[in-house]
Amino acid sequence: MLRKGFPYRFLLLFLLTALALAAQAPAQKKPVTLQDVFMNPKFFAPRMGDLRWLADGQHYTYVKAEKGVRSIWKVDAESGNETLFIDGAALKFAGSDAPVSFQSYEWSEDQRFIVFTLEERAIWRRSTIGTYAIYDVAHAKLIALPEHAEGVMNVKVSPDGMYAGYVFADDLYIVNLASGEESRLTSDAAKDIHNGRFGWVYEEEFSIVDGWQWSPDSKHIAFWQEDERQVPEFTMTNFMPLYYDFVHIRYPKPGEKNPIEKIGVITLASKDIRWMDLGEETDMYIPRIQWTRNPGLLCIYRMNRLQNSLELLFADIATGKTRIVLHDKSETGWIGVEDGAWLHFLKKKDQFVWASERDGFNHLYLYDYGGKLIRQITTGKWEVVDVLGVTPNEKALYYVSTEVSPLERHLYRIDLDGDDKEQLTKESGSHSISLSPTCAMYIDTWSSVARPMQRNLYDGDGDKIRDMAEMDAAVYDEYLWSEKELFTVTTSDGWTIDCSMMKPANFDPTKKYPVFFDVYGGPGTQAVRNSWPGTMQQWYCSEGFIVIQADNRGSSARGTAFKHVVYKQLGKWEVNDYVEVAKYLGTLPYVNADRIGIWGWSYGGYMAALTMLQGADYFHTGVAIAPVTDWSLYDTIYAERFMQRPEDNPDGYKVGSCLEFADKLKGNLLIIHGGLDDNVHVQNTMKFIDKLEEAGKQFDMRIYPNGDHGVAGGFKSRLGLFKYYMDYMKEHMIGG
Repeated sequence: MLRKGFPYRFLLLFLLTALALAAQAPAQKKPVTLQDVFMNPKFFAPRMGDLRWLADGQHYTYVKAEKGVRSIWKVDAESGNETLFIDGAALKFAGSDAPVSFQSYEWSEDQRFIVFTLEERAIWRRSTIGTYAIYDVAHAKLIALPEHAEGVMNVKVSPDGMYAGYVFADDLYIVNLASGEESRLTSDAAKDIHNGRFGWVYEEEFSIVDGWQWSPDSKHIAFWQEDERQVPEFTMTNFMPLYYDFVHIRYPKPGEKNPIEKIGVITLASKDIRWMDLGEETDMYIPRIQWTRNPGLLCIYRMNRLQNSLELLFADIATGKTRIVLHDKSETGWIGVEDGAWLHFLKKKDQFVWASERDGFNHLYLYDYGGKLIRQITTGKWEVVDVLGVTPNEKALYYVSTEVSPLERHLYRIDLDGDDKEQLTKESGSHSISLSPTCAMYIDTWSSVARPMQRNLYDGDGDKIRDMAEMDAAVYDEYLWSEKELFTVTTSDGWTIDCSMMKPANFDPTKKYPVFFDVYGGPGTQAVRNSWPGTMQQWYCSEGFIVIQADNRGSSARGTAFKHVVYKQLGKWEVNDYVEVAKYLGTLPYVNADRIGIWGWSYGGYMAALTMLQGADYFHTGVAIAPVTDWSLYDTIYAERFMQRPEDNPDGYKVGSCLEFADKLKGNLLIIHGGLDDNVHVQNTMKFIDKLEEAGKQFDMRIYPNGDHGVAGGFKSRLGLFKYYMDYMKEHMIGG
């Protein structure tokens, strides 16, 4: 209350002065919150909207939503001029007035048709089943596939545009797009026998869902038949019904029976099936097939069970006879199979480009169909990451590599004779490239630690045509935004570990901060890049932590000498390297060496749990989400790729097992798992906590009964999960 007789003119002058000073004062910056991570559109990079290049290499299409209606627009790449190509409001079946909404689209090979996904639902992590339609571009006609109430999958139009093929109830079908007549091509599907699709383990570990392919002349279909009947069945419990029920899945664990694969070729004219000769051994993998430029010649990958020997077979589809064209073998580790970086058939010559790590780094080699090595195309102590395309005259190819640095990705062009190599991307950072089919243009989306996302269009020589999109750096000015610093740590045995550090935006070097290790660490992966920092790490910083990421031994982009160190001993060197980094951090004046924590999910959850056991003297608190706790509990393809079978490597399985070291726990450990996790079964956590209890150790745990490998289902549940483990870290590392 103002006192009687107070001079009000002085109050007015004071208020006006205060307002003026407030107007001149800088706005208070805001911390990045968990809601910002998931919901703040300012932090979302401009999307490309299902961009698809057209065959002419000069145009592309993309999806734009207006007033809730999704339509396809066609863009002249060079000018940026766009026209409405397919109006979503007018996309209707004949005789219907109701527009048809779509979730996604794919062009047919000849681009006369579009496959629209109208509705789909997930089977496992990558596979879906649903309702699809074919759009005839020339006649602006939407064609419904024959009705199958249960849904179909793996829909593709033949190269000549006459048919659409798909899988229904584990058998292959085609439909004549002109007449609507449906034909069934296989009829031997049964429980656990699939044609044209895969069960759980191939999908998860070979990243393959579509199990059939059209021949280049549209006269044949090559397909996998998978027999899972001998694969042991794993049972998960669904606690939600009044009387809970069980979910059964064919899931092979290390040393157990795998699915058996066959490759068949269907001749459409006769509907006859010819089975390709894969040899007498059935305990092996067929992770890929690919047609050569010869419609009568199919290439088949044949890999041994231990995944350190890979053969390319060429199969004569008329006889089924096969011959070995190429054999790659690793003496130090495993051989990976990745789309886009391994096999590319030339279109004008009986030659192919093959990628191999045979000299210690992933490089490109040119072979002929007889299996003769013509030449090595690329060479050096760096890795080819992806092959993007070959020029129409087949003189040069475009690829992405780590030649500048393992922390960067750049686009190169090189002649197939190995000459005239040219780096096309110049700016320091990580570049992601979308190359047109003719190699005439490419879209470069890139960022660095110093610059947020940029997207630009270039011609095939690397000259900029136009800017397409960018994140405005001013967006971050109103937030407490932390910079990402790159640094290295040299281990006591002489290895260099690349790391990144993000400090709280209001960092005070006179204070000591707790450290938050954000890890994954799985073999052949990479966490540290010269790229713009993520919003999740920003949130960790805003909660008061220094955030660390480290590329432990086993990580990619540095050659097999670095990657294969972890072979047959997963967990050993990864934990060792995290401890070495923690020791280094403990020497920094602004790090609280007694408050170093670690968290991770899946393999990262395994790393967090094992580090809390084997690195107990250096790590105070850990959060392990969906962790593998013993490799004998995971699947054959992944575990045996790096560890071989338990009978081959019993000591290695013990070295990397959390169950073996449960009595070493000293700090605080929170374990989180989904009860219906089909990938890393909750059995891993149950066996682990049994060992912890047996050792008399205290720990914390949260189970999400309905959770799969993503653990939390709905959006609120997911926010709650992240908040819960952050509160746990803060309670023990800051509040304590």
